[in-house]
Amino acid sequence: MSLIDYIEDDQTYQFTKYLNLAKTEQEKQLFDRFAYGVCDPSIKYPNEKQKKKMIILTILQLCQRNKCVTFDNIQQACFLNSRAEIEQLLIDLIQKELILGTIDDQKGCLNIQRCISRDVRNSDIPAMKKQIESMYERVKHLKQQLKQQ
Repeated sequence: MSLIDYIEDDQTYQFTKYLNLAKTEQEKQLFDRFAYGVCDPSIKYPNEKQKKKMIILTILQLCQRNKCVTFDNIQQACFLNSRAEIEQLLIDLIQKELILGTIDDQKGCLNIQRCISRDVRNSDIPAMKKQIESMYERVKHLKQQLKQQ
């Protein structure tokens, strides 16, 4: 399969293992866009499969960073016009088990328990490590507080 086949495949959402398929500069840019990028209205996708894939990847990135994502946030990040389209995308992502969460129609948001991860650049690892260490310290502090009670 080619890099474009993986990008357009509705089962593939992580691309790092396909980096070796990017031979030309154009293919490397395409890889970079789908592995790490988010929706950008200035980019014209060659077909609807690629456009939809980028919307899904953008939603997954929002879900990785938040426990609750509003429909408004999704609409702004993905440049979508229809709430019904957002809700259908979220239902599809939940059914495909890319996101484990619930849709709250009254609050207009998606409550996330977990979701699949996006690709990570090596340069992102130090910040991720720092974030995990910070979480660890907060949990350790909470544990000490609970022992004192």
